[in-house]
Amino acid sequence: MKRTPQQIIQRQESLKSIRGVWETHWQEVADFVVPRKNEFTRRNVPGEKKGIELYDNTGMVSCETLVAALHGLLTNPNTQWFSLQTGDPNIDEMDEVVLYLQDLSRRMHRVLNNTNFQPEVYEYFLDLCSIGTAAMTIEEDEDSLVRCSTVPMRELFVAENSKGMIDESDRVFEWTPRQIVEFFVPSGTPSTEDALKEIVGQKVANRFVNGKDDKFEIIHSVYREDVTERKDMPYMSQYILKCDKLELREGRFRRFPYVISRWSKTSGEIYGRSPAMTALPEIKTLNIMAKTVLKGAQKVVDPPVQMPDDGVVMPFRSVPGGVNFYRAGTTDRIEPIFNDSRIDFGYEAMRERQQRVREAFFVDKLNLVQSSRMTQLEVSQRVQEQLRFLGPLVGRQQTEFLRPLIDRVLDIMVQADNNGDLLGEVPEILDGVELDVVYSSPVARAQRVSELESIEGALSASIPVVQMLPEAMDNLDPDAYVRLQFKLRGANQSVLRTKSQMEELRQAKAEAQQQALQQQQQATQVDQAAKLAPLAQE
Repeated sequence: MKRTPQQIIQRQESLKSIRGVWETHWQEVADFVVPRKNEFTRRNVPGEKKGIELYDNTGMVSCETLVAALHGLLTNPNTQWFSLQTGDPNIDEMDEVVLYLQDLSRRMHRVLNNTNFQPEVYEYFLDLCSIGTAAMTIEEDEDSLVRCSTVPMRELFVAENSKGMIDESDRVFEWTPRQIVEFFVPSGTPSTEDALKEIVGQKVANRFVNGKDDKFEIIHSVYREDVTERKDMPYMSQYILKCDKLELREGRFRRFPYVISRWSKTSGEIYGRSPAMTALPEIKTLNIMAKTVLKGAQKVVDPPVQMPDDGVVMPFRSVPGGVNFYRAGTTDRIEPIFNDSRIDFGYEAMRERQQRVREAFFVDKLNLVQSSRMTQLEVSQRVQEQLRFLGPLVGRQQTEFLRPLIDRVLDIMVQADNNGDLLGEVPEILDGVELDVVYSSPVARAQRVSELESIEGALSASIPVVQMLPEAMDNLDPDAYVRLQFKLRGANQSVLRTKSQMEELRQAKAEAQQQALQQQQQATQVDQAAKLAPLAQE
């Protein structure tokens, strides 16, 4: 059932108390890995310097390397990283279905590339690799059809359903009176306090009319109604002005508008854990070591000195070219205290811990160390091994991030398609059929390579049998093998002919061969007749 503003505020406070344990952990991770997002337990002034207490950036660089790798491997804008199918082989092999689903997947990929998805997904992966949980809203937009926005985790409070999937979220953010009026007040409404207070409340209306920039907390609550008559749109959306306990707007969604995923998740916990949490002890130790080594290096470059308490004319000058005077005949001089410091040992100790941090972010798996003597096959095999290693790590992202993202985009396209410009002409056999997503990213292809390797191994083992018994080749279907290669390798299947085109081509070839054979027979008969003609005359 629909919740009242008081119920939504109470629910948000309950979710806030559950998340409170995580906030100190997130704050510490953000301080050392993503300083520009360290606003969980404190609020920073806009433009304030961040990360000024950091002396080693290994954690920051390693996290950004992993983020860039995920961006390129999972959502590369220059490659088609997903395709569609029904899951029914009898339908998926139909020519009209194959051509239509290929065209639809290209249309969806083009829609995503024409939105702000690419810059927002980078911020999404940055949250995922640092604090372990990331969220993005997928909303309708009049200009670009779809608008994506990565939600700061400091604003979001979530809850799971019985299946372990997040289907409830409360986002708490602050807006000025001008932003509230612009978003919630319908166009044409008089800009008077009496007219505005009926929509946005007395406090916001008064501040807006007087030109004040006070900020007000707003809760955007999205949840699935347990009992509702709108089965087609089960997700309820409500905007609540917290200070007045006033509902500003309500709406409904066919699908959950938030895409929220976790890097890894411990049983019984709602929020995820990240590689940055794994590397945090080493990162903190590195920061202390770097500070100590810098102090040691400073002592080597500009060492403390010792001098006799008598016989030196003060003040002491340590600037370049400085001249210090001491009494003639005095044997004691001004000398450095430390002259045998091993600063290189500190750097060696740091390198070992820096390597551990990089391993926690899988940088060693992402960077391919090539030898000058490696063949192209060896390089390819090593790349496939590395991608297969990353497969289980991104498996959760396919379930919690990529699949809901594609489903939400397709749902928006279906709702906005009035004349068939967005979806094209849908085959009748696909009416009412739910589509499945097939990922063709490099990681997904690497996971499917093992199936190809087993097929190729079986073919290689069958060669001796085929050489002895050529009729054994009748067991193989070359057309099916070629199509399977394209499918498992994620290649663009638009270069393949459809089955009907193949049948027409082969029938034309057969007819051409038959016609050529007939012409050859006729030519032979004419030649024989020409030779027999003189004999017949005799």
